[in-house]
Amino acid sequence: MRKSLMKINALPLKWRLTVWTSLWMCVFFLLYNSAQYLVLDRWILIQDRNAIRTSMDEIQGYYADNVSRDVLGSKKFLEKANQRDQLIRILDRDGKVMLSISDDLPEKWVKPESVNRTMLVRTWHEKDHLLVMRSPLTVGSFKGTIELIRNMENYERLNQILLVIMALGALGGITFSMFGGILLARQFVKPIAGLSETMRKIKHGGLTERVEFVDNKDELSKLSQVFNEMMDRLEASFQQQNQFVEDASHELRTPIAIIEGHLTLLARWGKNDPSVLEESLKASLEELSRLKNLTQDLLASSLGESGQTESEGSNPAMIIRKVVDDFAVIHPGFTFETNFRLPDGIHLAITEHHLKQILMIVLDNAIKYSGQQKKVVITTKKSGNNEAQLEIADNGVGIAADHIPHVFDRFYRVDKARSRKMGGSGLGLAIAKRLVEDYRGTITLASAERQGTVVTISLPIVMDSQRFLI
Repeated sequence: MRKSLMKINALPLKWRLTVWTSLWMCVFFLLYNSAQYLVLDRWILIQDRNAIRTSMDEIQGYYADNVSRDVLGSKKFLEKANQRDQLIRILDRDGKVMLSISDDLPEKWVKPESVNRTMLVRTWHEKDHLLVMRSPLTVGSFKGTIELIRNMENYERLNQILLVIMALGALGGITFSMFGGILLARQFVKPIAGLSETMRKIKHGGLTERVEFVDNKDELSKLSQVFNEMMDRLEASFQQQNQFVEDASHELRTPIAIIEGHLTLLARWGKNDPSVLEESLKASLEELSRLKNLTQDLLASSLGESGQTESEGSNPAMIIRKVVDDFAVIHPGFTFETNFRLPDGIHLAITEHHLKQILMIVLDNAIKYSGQQKKVVITTKKSGNNEAQLEIADNGVGIAADHIPHVFDRFYRVDKARSRKMGGSGLGLAIAKRLVEDYRGTITLASAERQGTVVTISLPIVMDSQRFLI
């Protein structure tokens, strides 16, 4: 038994389901047909017993109503009362046959026997099944026994027919269950096989393959949906990673190549020429500055994604003033206008360091792309849902509508040539967005070409000296 179970469990899932389904259906049909056969057999036997009792009661009633009649004179009545495959015998008190009426049932099959009480027994003569009922008979001075012997050939024939029908039904049911089990297993395994085949294709052909999805509202369709969603995210992640590596390697390769070229020039003969030495050192320092800024942007992006935050709020007015003062020194030709509309005592649920970093990123972009309009307006105000808004607006070159959905993507630059000339790496707004979202805030950008850009930062509010959790 254990070996058989091990062999079944070693089969593929489809055939395992088929075998177990067929076995259970076989057991079910066997139990059902057995119960049905036993119930019908019992019911038919009861009907035959009731019929022979009814015949006995009729005969007893006839003699009870005619006590003066001669027993031997009742032959005509007994011939009428007799049925096919039945024997009626009247015995005296010594068991001698006084009268015998038979309809195709030989007397010698059953020996006569006198009784003192009514008895119903089943007996066999070779292959014939007989039902025998004996009952005492008293008619006037006569005392004897009535025997009713019925051949249950019809009962046996009906039983055989039932057995054949049930056997055929069981075989048909088992065959049907096997085909049904195969179809059921095939339908059940088909999504899993499709999933396996898709994974095999992904292994050899890339991440673009997807499982065919049919929304059947069941667990397998949900599995296919979750798998496809997972693969979409995985493919997007790999694409972003590839894009990150490509852009980062491109940004790093150029300044390194420039520095290498100048150092090679100096090593060969330029160190003896003051003008070449000064020009090469200046160019190398500029490229080192670019490389340093790019490295800092990459590091800040990594830290922002790790979600490392502190738990003390920051005063937005104080930080904005400090950042504006710093930028005013660096960019003396620009005008910075500030409008503070937040009540006193309100702090933002963000650390001072990260709020300053976000403001510097947004202001740096505003300055780079202000064009001839060298003015930046910074506004703070309270919005609904216990949030504060910081708006940084410029009147510069603006951004085309088709670029706006991508400006917060890593390394995305609207005009790569112009951004490269201005020293941009395409990481600033991506870092700012990540930092804002780490503090459960939002950052949006609205812009139009030649009409300027407005960046809106929304952050949760905490009261003065109140701490917050990230």
